[in-house]
Amino acid sequence: MFSSLLPKPKHCSYDTIKVMLPKASQASSALVVPFSNTDSHKKVTNLHSSGNALGEVFVDANGFVDVGKTLASIDGDGGVQTSYDDTIPLKVKYPNLRHHFPRYTLENCPDDSLATCVAETKKVIDDILFKAENGEVSTDEPTFVTFTPSSLTENDARGRTLEIRNFKEDPLLPPKFKLRKNREKEPLPPPPILKAAPTEKITKEIKDKWHIPSAVSNWKNNQGFAIALDKRVHAASGGSASEGPSINIEKFGQLSLALENADKQARSELAARNEQRKQIALKEQAEKEKKLKELLDRSRRHSGKRTGNSHDYDGAKRYRAA
Repeated sequence: MFSSLLPKPKHCSYDTIKVMLPKASQASSALVVPFSNTDSHKKVTNLHSSGNALGEVFVDANGFVDVGKTLASIDGDGGVQTSYDDTIPLKVKYPNLRHHFPRYTLENCPDDSLATCVAETKKVIDDILFKAENGEVSTDEPTFVTFTPSSLTENDARGRTLEIRNFKEDPLLPPKFKLRKNREKEPLPPPPILKAAPTEKITKEIKDKWHIPSAVSNWKNNQGFAIALDKRVHAASGGSASEGPSINIEKFGQLSLALENADKQARSELAARNEQRKQIALKEQAEKEKKLKELLDRSRRHSGKRTGNSHDYDGAKRYRAA
């Protein structure tokens, strides 16, 4: 058969059983049931071959052993791949096949498999939680306690019955409190170095040496104190104003001479600049006057020509009339 040439199936739900067919030269001990019109397949019982005993072997109409039907009867589930069609994937064999995997609930589940799974899962989780709680016995039964307040008098003695229950918190809930990071504290300051107190007496010179004068500002006076000018000068100079001014005579004379020479040079340059500007102004004025004179002479000559031409025209007119 062609199926015998196929490789062994990878996903097999049964144990492979070797079936040895009897040869023609050997006598078979199989008892073949006679062919009947009602049975499409015959059965061979009590087959003993190579030490393996089978309950029943199916034979097709041609007299050959139907291995697929035989193995399916042994497997019980019918999941046997014995033909070429069984090797074709379902997506290729049925391209328009729609897969439907329903999700059952406890209400619409056709059997009790889902309820059994839920019960077993719950039991496993309860065992884990029981071990996590150090083996404390969880009792779901409530406890009733009678409470009598002490403020009531004997005549009005009333009591209350309280029901006490233990409610467990869901361990899968998110944490209620935010975990803070362990911030490192700042290191403590080093301990002070303790020295022995001085035995010598504090004199006035030591006090004056360690005296810290009050801050005197030349810009701010928030308290409105009237501070003398000499005190301000003394504070601004850092205490050196009381020693008196120190003047360098030699350098002071050189500075005065340099200032005088610079003043003379500046004055001479200024005078030369003014004289130059004056000469330029006079030259421009002379040029303007010259242009005005030329313009005046030109206008006079032009006006004189016009007057002489009119007299000649009148004389010629009178001569022709005579």
